[in-house]
Amino acid sequence: MQISKEHLKILDIIVKIGMDNASRSFSKTIKRAALIELVRTELVDISNITEEMNNDLREMVAAMLRLEGTFKGKLLFMIPLDGALVLQDFYMGLSPGTSKTFDEYTEGTVQEIGNILASSIGNSFASDLGSTLLPTPPQAICDFAGTIFSSLILEEGINNDNLLMTETKFKLHNTETDCYFFLLPDINTLEESLNILEKSII
Repeated sequence: MQISKEHLKILDIIVKIGMDNASRSFSKTIKRAALIELVRTELVDISNITEEMNNDLREMVAAMLRLEGTFKGKLLFMIPLDGALVLQDFYMGLSPGTSKTFDEYTEGTVQEIGNILASSIGNSFASDLGSTLLPTPPQAICDFAGTIFSSLILEEGINNDNLLMTETKFKLHNTETDCYFFLLPDINTLEESLNILEKSII
């Protein structure tokens, strides 16, 4: 994947706009202030990040979905189980600490967050790159980080050496939760769109 530093700067801006939009959408959903803060956006080597995920022994909850349209790929939002339970309490209007175990409500909460993130990121890409991005319904998974991550790259990892990783933080009330946001785009579509955008900026 021939992504330059300038391309990464552009992607960082696009993703940040998407995260800001997602924060507003999620805040409206739970009826209280929420911030999905961008920490970093970078192109990572699949073998290195796979090793990192396999060494992360925390149980995670994830929403995985496919992106259809002129911009194709896969998207994965992954958050530690304890963080997902906190979000579930906020989402359902419960006191923090009420939810103790993964259940259908946790699944629904993470799926909704996946939908919000995918729609917000999709709108950013559509606005800035002129690409149509249509997310499919998310699949919720509760497992260890390495197992979830392997399912993301099972097919695409054969053809791609790198993927786009966005590290984010959820800030709600007095809580802060680290989470991962992976985007595995179609190489040709991404490069073509970024090249066009870069020329228009210059």
